[in-house]
Amino acid sequence: MPENRRQAPVAIFLSAMSGGGAERAMLNLANRFAELEQPVDMVLGRREGPYLNQLDPRVRVIDLGVTRMLKALPALNAYMRRERPAALMPALAHTHIVSLVGKKLYRWPSRLVLSIQNTPSASAGIAPRWIERNWPIFVKALYGGADDTVAISQGVAEDIRRLTGGKASPHVIHNPVVTPSFFRQLEEEATHPWFRDKSVPVILAAGRLTNQKDYPTMLEAFARLLARRPARLIILGEGELKDELVALCSSLSISDHVAFAGFASNPYSLMKAANLFVLSSRWEGLANVIAESLACGTPVVSTDCPSGPSEILAGGKYGRLVPVGDPAALADAIQASLESPPDKALLARRGADFAVENIAQHYLDILLPNG
Repeated sequence: MPENRRQAPVAIFLSAMSGGGAERAMLNLANRFAELEQPVDMVLGRREGPYLNQLDPRVRVIDLGVTRMLKALPALNAYMRRERPAALMPALAHTHIVSLVGKKLYRWPSRLVLSIQNTPSASAGIAPRWIERNWPIFVKALYGGADDTVAISQGVAEDIRRLTGGKASPHVIHNPVVTPSFFRQLEEEATHPWFRDKSVPVILAAGRLTNQKDYPTMLEAFARLLARRPARLIILGEGELKDELVALCSSLSISDHVAFAGFASNPYSLMKAANLFVLSSRWEGLANVIAESLACGTPVVSTDCPSGPSEILAGGKYGRLVPVGDPAALADAIQASLESPPDKALLARRGADFAVENIAQHYLDILLPNG
């Protein structure tokens, strides 16, 4: 490898800087790469999204100017030919597929490293987008063509190995959630008015309002909890199911106790102020929000879904785990955690395991194996 090869950029490929966990993880990696003086390009299908203004100024944003990722290949190929990045890392299923097809068609010399942020088999048949519903088919057909793969949890890695028959054997690197900006944001005041009344505990949830997150189970569990004790629930996130969830709150007679707060540029001040964080997902890749909550010192209750929550919570050591789709068990775990919360310092120490410094270096070792 030439001496100046390290100066070629590392390219991270996303459809946009949307407000999801994968996008935040790539934001954190890009900013850390920039701090390490590794040139980094954020290649976007379209230059938009709430995380755009949080990118380090040294991160170059490349706008492919497409609204549908399946039309991105010509613009992506032009970028790859022009800039010749040392490595390209797509981080979501549709960007994986476009990159794998491009690598095969155009024989890009750059390393192609897939960052796999979710569990393909868990989303098969029930995810809202057709690519995710058919994701295992693409994994079997294409993923062996990557130069390397990174899975964000052991469960995701096992799924990829199984689907590819061992052709892809991912490294497991958890997403980085603890950054210098994380601690700065923790110092900001949680402005939601419910945090002013310390007599009523506030439960926080965060994530897109989609089928994957199974908010109906959470709301049914919360209704059961309210029959036993006062509490309030704030849900951060946006998505196509909001109207259905608002209607469900009305039918459960819990609307006055639930706030749909939308996207929060700083969720961490709310996590720190909350009495409990709850995740009700049917499936995850890792569940970054659990690691973020632990780093805030906030207790967590989660479904034991594939994949990630049990890994982060060490099988229940750092937070209660309940079966997927069981509102009664979820309500019981929420009540128990509110009444007997774990030690905040213990939780924060576990959260520190997800610091960006070590994780970013592990990524660079894979993206640039020859330095």
